[in-house]
Amino acid sequence: MNHIMRDMAEPADLFDPRHYTGVRRPFYSAETLPPWCYTSEKWYAREKETIFKKFWNCLGHESRVPDVGSYITLSFADVPLIIVRGKDKVVRAFINSCSHRGSAILEGEGTCAHTMKCPYHAWAFDFEGALVGTPLIIEEEHFQKAEHGLVQIRLEIWCGLMWINFDASAQALTDYLGDLTQRVAPWKTEEMVCVARREFPVKANWKFYAENWSDGYHVPFVHQTTLNKKRVSKRDFHDPSVHVGNYLMHYTYFSGSRGTPEGQKKLPELDLPEELKIGTFFPYVHSNAMIGFAIDMVSCTEIIPEGPGACRLFTSTMVPKSTAALPDFQETLDLYLKYSDIVRDEDVIAAERQQLGALSAYNRAGCFTPQDKLVHDYDLWILDRVIGNASP
Repeated sequence: MNHIMRDMAEPADLFDPRHYTGVRRPFYSAETLPPWCYTSEKWYAREKETIFKKFWNCLGHESRVPDVGSYITLSFADVPLIIVRGKDKVVRAFINSCSHRGSAILEGEGTCAHTMKCPYHAWAFDFEGALVGTPLIIEEEHFQKAEHGLVQIRLEIWCGLMWINFDASAQALTDYLGDLTQRVAPWKTEEMVCVARREFPVKANWKFYAENWSDGYHVPFVHQTTLNKKRVSKRDFHDPSVHVGNYLMHYTYFSGSRGTPEGQKKLPELDLPEELKIGTFFPYVHSNAMIGFAIDMVSCTEIIPEGPGACRLFTSTMVPKSTAALPDFQETLDLYLKYSDIVRDEDVIAAERQQLGALSAYNRAGCFTPQDKLVHDYDLWILDRVIGNASP
């Protein structure tokens, strides 16, 4: 017993690659990430630095800041942010910290009429981040406003979604995504409207929920009365020799839509090539975005980590403008959202049960099957970034 407990305890040399040799074996003999990767404060702190502050992260649809001066504030990887739309209609991200004495400048969300004004000493910044107002203080040799603007974070728009990157030297988003941009171009997501954004707290490590996205093995058991009612003929899984980019994907083949149960009203089919009307394309974009490109809609769920044992999900639902304009659209959308809630709750419960297991002193690394091979690929991506052996 003591031997088991000693093996499963978080090691002092947490980031020694020798602890993870079992994970790096071929999937049929590989071990899962050790339990401490889901419970350790030190591991989570390293993830923030090597993953969330190095790679592209989704923050939802750009309609969150629809107008000039519209803003939202949030904390991502413990970094306070302002997202604001400028007078040039461009969306930008800034550190939510005044360049004078560090006060948070804005709270919540809303629209600023002219400038973003710090509540501490009323320093004012324009929507492009420049310092434009310093009450009672004038410019002179040792103080130039141009040298005290807000710290800007990279933000790019893709598929109508906002993506941020804290690393100034990181590759452009489209380069990061590789061939994914071409693969999903037929959905014309950039022309869609976001008709719902919904929030879901999860009492589990963010990786448990992320792994679940690529796990087809759980569907007949976790989703017995929901997704499993729709017959799936096969699944295509990610092949790194074919699919180039920082994402993992599976394509699930079935007829029609899985957005609501059989027999309920469906949204109109999208104008897609026939070869894309055979199921749903599910890419997971590293590091935090799960996207479903379906026959009738597109949804994106971003995972916001909140510590080693908690995360928060935000799901954006997107459809063509013509679909949203239908007279019975809201009624049909409500059916989709209700069904989505049931399915998501099933996944949340599964992730929270895994978290409880990981907290046990008697837990140990698990194994993989062919049906959850993508989870192994996902864990290797995590391991490469946190421990090493990763391409930049």
